[in-house]
Amino acid sequence: MTLARKDFETDVLIVGGGAAATMAAFECAEAGVRVIQATKGRATSGTTTVARGGFAAAMGKDDSPEQHLAEVLEHGGELINPELAAVWTADIVEVVNDMRRWGAEFILDDNGELDLKIFPGHSHARAVHHFDTTGNMVTKALSKKLRADNRIEKHSLTSIVDLVKDGPRVTGAWGVDYKTGTLVAYAAKEVILCTGGGSGLFYVNDNPPQVTGDGYVLGFRAGAPLLGIEMIDFQAMCCSPEELFGFAPHPTGFINAGAVFRNQEGEEFLKRYYPDTAEQSTRAEVILAMAREIHAGRAGLTGGIFMDATQVPKETILKQIPHVYKTCLHRGIDISETPLEVAPGSHTWLGGLEIDIDGKTPVAGLWAAGETAGGIHGGNRIGGSALSASLVFGRRAGRAAAASINEAPPPASIPDDASAWLEELVNREEGLLFADMRLRCRMLAHEKLGSIREAGPCAEAIAEYERMERDDIPLMRLSPEAQHSDKARGQDLENALSVKNLALLGKLLAMAALKREESRGAHFRLDFPETDDANWRAVTRLESAPNGGIDFQADMVT
Repeated sequence: MTLARKDFETDVLIVGGGAAATMAAFECAEAGVRVIQATKGRATSGTTTVARGGFAAAMGKDDSPEQHLAEVLEHGGELINPELAAVWTADIVEVVNDMRRWGAEFILDDNGELDLKIFPGHSHARAVHHFDTTGNMVTKALSKKLRADNRIEKHSLTSIVDLVKDGPRVTGAWGVDYKTGTLVAYAAKEVILCTGGGSGLFYVNDNPPQVTGDGYVLGFRAGAPLLGIEMIDFQAMCCSPEELFGFAPHPTGFINAGAVFRNQEGEEFLKRYYPDTAEQSTRAEVILAMAREIHAGRAGLTGGIFMDATQVPKETILKQIPHVYKTCLHRGIDISETPLEVAPGSHTWLGGLEIDIDGKTPVAGLWAAGETAGGIHGGNRIGGSALSASLVFGRRAGRAAAASINEAPPPASIPDDASAWLEELVNREEGLLFADMRLRCRMLAHEKLGSIREAGPCAEAIAEYERMERDDIPLMRLSPEAQHSDKARGQDLENALSVKNLALLGKLLAMAALKREESRGAHFRLDFPETDDANWRAVTRLESAPNGGIDFQADMVT
């Protein structure tokens, strides 16, 4: 079977469908350049909906971007690029005002002013919000504006397989329209990667299923450095009851509401780890304490600890975390009466591709924003930072990429043989089923690369991911239905392509986690439990080597 092919040419190709990608698309459209937005899901899909409690912006009368910046840097494990953090904390104020003009429904107080929440790690109430469904509200506002903008060409249900280069410059990309199983090729002067993070690598996560680290892998293979990829924001996710498995009930919201965390013995264990600041514990601190309790054998029957809001007045729960309450109640659990058993699951990734303040990577023609970009959050991010930074850098990358197209050479054509290995995959009748391999990738990360790490498991993960790349992926096959249905073939291709990316991403994560022989921020090594500023006050950097290997270095922070 030979795959049909469609070719497109544009000034800017944006890969991704969340807040960063959509903000970039708006800026390109305003600049009057041709823009195509290719998304694995529907338009304005992505991880934006995962954001719940709000996002940070210094909108209060007694607050300032400078104070916001100081607190971001304080909690970043000394690994944040201060130039990136400075433009983010300054620009987000303007972005919030723009979004209000677009009709974003932020909650207001009795005086008609923004109702601002205070999150752990912040000295001021600065989280704009729509109760605990902020991500859904932002997605709705962006989606409405996107639908009304006919200048943006939208290609949904399209998975980008690889970038194309002409010498040192990225000149486009190619992939699969998995509605039909058709090969699509894009020639573009500038490409912006906004594909979210890599949480789909882990068996337990709260991200949409299409989030598989594509931007990290695409950029890495094209020559862009990956910074701090070992830093992952794990969050409390339900492991019991079964009806709530994988649901992330927003621990920051629980803490704000007055809930406590208990181990199997009933102890409020956060007070043991952080005796003076338990109520203001950051997300990373809560997850580390949870993971250590579980590792020490003080977990419940299904391997988690207990998030207990039974002593919190129901009216407070309904005000602070109504979405969590209603979601749990819909599945048969009243959190005002029953604690939730939770364990760490992958929520957001803090590292990513190296960028400057406009989202430009060191590779000509290639940009990144949102969770795909690195250097913004360092070793830890305080609550309300992910969506805030995504909105800012999506806008900056779109604006700067649009301004750069007049300096770019005409885009090169996509090679005719780009799809050769895809056609082999489609036509293979024997081999390893892609679904089994994807599960193996995810379980390997879950078991060996989670919130508590050691040298042995990290090395074992590297070896197994390398074996899968060498022995299994070349023999991967689609399901039998793919031979007879365009729709089944397209869906199988999209999922099979994620296996190739997950295996490489897992290897990169394991290497960075193994090399960093200390504990800092969101990265905890059981065999190196202390922070080592002398040797590891540094940002890890992974680059693709000319021989196909991986070059590692640690950039010391001065």
